[in-house]
Amino acid sequence: MSEVNVDLKETDDSTKEVLTPEEMAGIERAQKMGRVANETSPFRIPTEFVPLPSFGLLYPPTSPLYNVKEIELRYMTAADEDILTSRSLLRSGKAIDAVLQNCIVDKRINSEQLISGDKNALVTFLRVSGYGPEYSVEITCPSCGEESKYDFDLSQLEMKTLDIEPVEPGENRFPFRLPSLGAEIEFKFLNSAEEKEISDAQEKLKKTTRSPVDRNVTTRLKNTIISVQGNTDHTYINQFVESLNVRDSRAIRKYMEDNTPDLDMKQEFNCVHCGHRGEVDIPITVGFFWPDE
Repeated sequence: MSEVNVDLKETDDSTKEVLTPEEMAGIERAQKMGRVANETSPFRIPTEFVPLPSFGLLYPPTSPLYNVKEIELRYMTAADEDILTSRSLLRSGKAIDAVLQNCIVDKRINSEQLISGDKNALVTFLRVSGYGPEYSVEITCPSCGEESKYDFDLSQLEMKTLDIEPVEPGENRFPFRLPSLGAEIEFKFLNSAEEKEISDAQEKLKKTTRSPVDRNVTTRLKNTIISVQGNTDHTYINQFVESLNVRDSRAIRKYMEDNTPDLDMKQEFNCVHCGHRGEVDIPITVGFFWPDE
């Protein structure tokens, strides 16, 4: 995934809708119906164990995900499609989370507490198992700027596992020395709930300030850096990030991107207009769960 997007986007921010109480109740009813159907149905719904890129190493000992290398998911059902086929629910940003929670067999696990890369792996499995690996999407060529429809094979995505050592075993805290300042910082990998908080904060900032600057770089750094030279004060960290030089900012973001446990969403791209060849990040749009649209 790109450095500014480690979570699967269900839609562009510009099309995100606020759910009405009736729509929220609709999601809850669909989830309840799905759970009841699973528990009372005489038909066995297939399940499969899906590997987690983090290997469960980023969760505390109190978490049901602690040291869990794979999660059992059931396949999606028609009841789950009741959620996914609702445009308003999908565009609200709630539908995929609701379906994922439905499909996790171990109900002690809260999908919002999943590290973003783990969530991406699970959601991609549901997409492939439900609709197949072929994913057609419009790609803008980075060379000529022309758009063309391109088919990706989601079954060929490789998993990026956690290959760096934390500050302490079993903790989501990792050290990094800034190349310019030489300061020692610690950072963490964000979970799904934290990613949503960042997205909501940025949307609120845009509406209140009407500024064309989305402050994505500084907002993410303020939420991922948890200490600077041992100082964990939030005000101090925020001020540090605001004054961080570009070389160090780019270095820490690249280090986090290179080491984030996740699915590698890069695939080969060949532009039919200009012949440009290279790697592109597969864009995740609302069509991810609407393959027939």
